Amino acid sequence: MRYDYPSGRPLPPGIIIENYTEDVELGRLKSGKEADVFVVERHGADRTCLLAAKRYRPAEHRAFKNDAAYRSHRRIDGFVRDTDGMRRRKQGRSLQLAMDKKTAYGKQKIHERWIQAEFDTLTMAWEAGAPVPYPVERLSDGILMEYIGDRDAAAPRLVEARPSRDELADLYDQTKEALRGFVRAGVVHADLSPYNMLVWEGRVWVIDMPQAVTLLENSDAMDFLHRDVYNVGSWFVRRGLEIDPEDLFVTLVNEAFDLSMKDMFRAQ
Repeated sequence: MRYDYPSGRPLPPGIIIENYTEDVELGRLKSGKEADVFVVERHGADRTCLLAAKRYRPAEHRAFKNDAAYRSHRRIDGFVRDTDGMRRRKQGRSLQLAMDKKTAYGKQKIHERWIQAEFDTLTMAWEAGAPVPYPVERLSDGILMEYIGDRDAAAPRLVEARPSRDELADLYDQTKEALRGFVRAGVVHADLSPYNMLVWEGRVWVIDMPQAVTLLENSDAMDFLHRDVYNVGSWFVRRGLEIDPEDLFVTLVNEAFDLSMKDMFRAQ
């Protein structure tokens, strides 16, 4: 259970992390290819709050199968960059072989690592200041996180928004900052679109990150980043905003390059 939170960024208002009595599932919020999301009411001593519980389907029932490109940086039979910047060989060749062969045991481990990867990505993005739901707890079958919305309705997706021109420009500025936040976190969403971005009270939120990849270690990261920028930028262009998604991509690549240089010097 996760009680700590990053220094310098306060917990979301009203969220209950410690000293709660029970979590009550209120109903299904949405269904997806990989997981279902439920609304959970957490009861504290003198108040309650709403949370979102994302519960993954068992590995054999998942719709998304072609995940090799998204998992290449998570292999455990080669070198990995540790949290202190040093490259060390990780043990686990037999486990990696089981995952490569998709044995029953390997599929289960892939399933577990898929969940952990999204929780870790949420944590890194939150710590970098990106607009993502606060990761409350890693569940056995998913993630418990901050709920975006109120008791009447959950936050709508960006694709459903009908902003004015001024509001559209502001949403795009927020989207740019969100992508910069991911770069600062060292990750790429890898499946970003107006369908997994929310808008609540004029603020953009990014959700659904099981396929996120590390910026400096996944060989396809830049291709994924370009696709993210194009998918979202094209939506704004279709709504009449005069922007060039390629300009944003170049800016993000430059920031990613600066990040890689800092990482390189830190690892020496």
